[in-house]
Amino acid sequence: MRVRFSYFVRLFGFLAVLTAFIVLWKLGNVSYYLGSKKGFNHSHESDYDGNGFKNEYDRFTREFERLNSDSVRSIRCIVNEKLIVGCYLLKSQEVLIPFELVRNYFKVYGSLDLSSSTFYWNHANVDIPKPYLHKHNPVGIYMQFHKSNVEKRDNVKLIVADEGVPISQQWRSRGYPYPIQIAQFGLNHFSQLVISAGRAKSENVRNVLSLDNKNMELDLIVPSNNVIHRWADKEFIHKWNDRLMLSVDKLNSYGQVLSIIPKLQEWDYLIMSGRQWTYGSHIELSLLWYPPGGSYKNYPTKSLIVYNCSSSPSRHQTYATIIHNNKVTYWMPECEKQAKIYGFVDNIKVARDLYTDLMKVFYANRKSSEYTGLSSMKLLNTVNDTKNPSHVQVLNINFYINAQYNTNDIIIEKLYLGKLTNLQLTFPTVNRINLAEKLFHEIRFMSAADWFIKHQDKKTGGWSVNVQRSFNGRKALKPGWYSAMGQGQAISLLVRTYNYTGNPLYLEACHRALDLFSVNINHGGIRSYFLNQSDLVWFEEYPFDPPIHILNGFIYSLIGLYDYTKLLVNSADPLTLSYLSKAQNYLDIGLTSLSKLLPLFDSGSGSFYDLRHLSTAYNNKPVKQGRSKFSKTSFQLSTGPNRARWSYHSVHIKQLQTLVDLDPKHAFQWNTTANRWIAYLQGFISLQN
Repeated sequence: MRVRFSYFVRLFGFLAVLTAFIVLWKLGNVSYYLGSKKGFNHSHESDYDGNGFKNEYDRFTREFERLNSDSVRSIRCIVNEKLIVGCYLLKSQEVLIPFELVRNYFKVYGSLDLSSSTFYWNHANVDIPKPYLHKHNPVGIYMQFHKSNVEKRDNVKLIVADEGVPISQQWRSRGYPYPIQIAQFGLNHFSQLVISAGRAKSENVRNVLSLDNKNMELDLIVPSNNVIHRWADKEFIHKWNDRLMLSVDKLNSYGQVLSIIPKLQEWDYLIMSGRQWTYGSHIELSLLWYPPGGSYKNYPTKSLIVYNCSSSPSRHQTYATIIHNNKVTYWMPECEKQAKIYGFVDNIKVARDLYTDLMKVFYANRKSSEYTGLSSMKLLNTVNDTKNPSHVQVLNINFYINAQYNTNDIIIEKLYLGKLTNLQLTFPTVNRINLAEKLFHEIRFMSAADWFIKHQDKKTGGWSVNVQRSFNGRKALKPGWYSAMGQGQAISLLVRTYNYTGNPLYLEACHRALDLFSVNINHGGIRSYFLNQSDLVWFEEYPFDPPIHILNGFIYSLIGLYDYTKLLVNSADPLTLSYLSKAQNYLDIGLTSLSKLLPLFDSGSGSFYDLRHLSTAYNNKPVKQGRSKFSKTSFQLSTGPNRARWSYHSVHIKQLQTLVDLDPKHAFQWNTTANRWIAYLQGFISLQN
């Protein structure tokens, strides 16, 4: 049977028009009119439930039903003297343009719901920030960090198993500790802990957890063999709190000393704390899990995950993991270091998100949803679009001791498997949060705070970034630079940790952290002056010289100073008055500078990330270095003002909303600017002459 070629041409043309129509019909005018007298209506009157939209939609529906292949034909689109394919002419008067071209040209986002034949158009790929109902509390929830998940960020390589902090990789692939990331990690888990525990005091979490507590539904089967002691700890409140001492004399040929089988299998967290752990001791979990991308009905994958008190065999991959026959090893170099010096590790705590640990190794290059907004066009509610579970099935937990070392028996004080609770759904109903999850968040935020105690430079009071930072138009920052944002968010974390524990070490670290706010960037500090004006002080996130004045990092540093001053105001210790005076001065001059310079960050349709474009050296680059890169995916220059992408623009709005509480003097300005910037997210732009 012979089929004419023209038949396929007409069929292809009809299908192309049908696809373009479905993509565009939910817009107010369905298509962009080129050469037509009709225009694109930006007014509020063209709403989804308006009569104008309904009449227009009905008209296009009737016309489309009468269409045949002769009513639609392919045409050439020449956009700014460049040829673009995929355009069609409808009934000789209206032009249909591919959404991909519209998306890249106007930087808009959309999603297509096939089940309801609905196309959703969004000007930005982030949610509209809403003012947080609760006022900023210097020792409570930090902004809205309880809604984030720092660990799942693409620039987080992994959470190192012994120190329990994130290792970043955005500027060096093999990984490094980044103070800003670590501070945000700690604030993230502290904020989640506050919601789950009800208030920020340690007694809400401590002294209420135990090993294999049947009354708390921990569901662990702990055998009696290979356990030399099992006793109730009288120091704890509840009489059923148990500890295990694992006997070195009862090792099997592989060094295994204990195997525990959970009664229930599906879990999210592993929490373990113990003492007297030796070099080479490790925990091994046998897991079943569903990797992403497949159907939930598929068979799960079996993997082994190990947390080992030793360093990576590769000196150049300190934080690396090894994949061997579906076995993942998370190394603990600090654990090995202490064990070799003292013979054992006196205190070890492990708090792991098991599914994320697997994802960070097996799917290291997969983009996370943490920062992923709407893509060019998402397909929603498609067939078999079933989300895989993010929990894992724990088959057993095995403990191993390195039998080559003469050592005492190791002790397990706490062992838990926990499940994730949606804190946003349960807040403020905190009783639904299980105790294992509370301990998980406590261990993690305390690990971050302890990292800042351990790694603070006692001379400068700072936490250096030991990786090179390059920036377009600036001389690269050599390893060892300091960040105002890192100082500020570290202070915010340490203030909360001091209030939580009462340990003065955390407050003393805050005292020392103030010093860098008085040191200029050309002397290794974080302080700069806008256009060399002495009354326009700025604290730099990246201390480039000449400075670039990043907005979000500056505001985060001010929030840290505010948290610190409020803590000291409520303190009865007269020895802190000098620190209070110093911090209050930094805060006041910072807020004054922000009030004067904030209008410079308004682009008329969004906000600027920084003020680098006000630098003569940067702004006077030859045109050939800033020519456009016109393609189907890019319409932006390589130079010019550095506009904040929508995720950072949203951060700017949230910060200004927070400043309304912190700074009543300028509250009207912060609120007015935030509202205008929210309008930019919805497609509004400023006046035009």
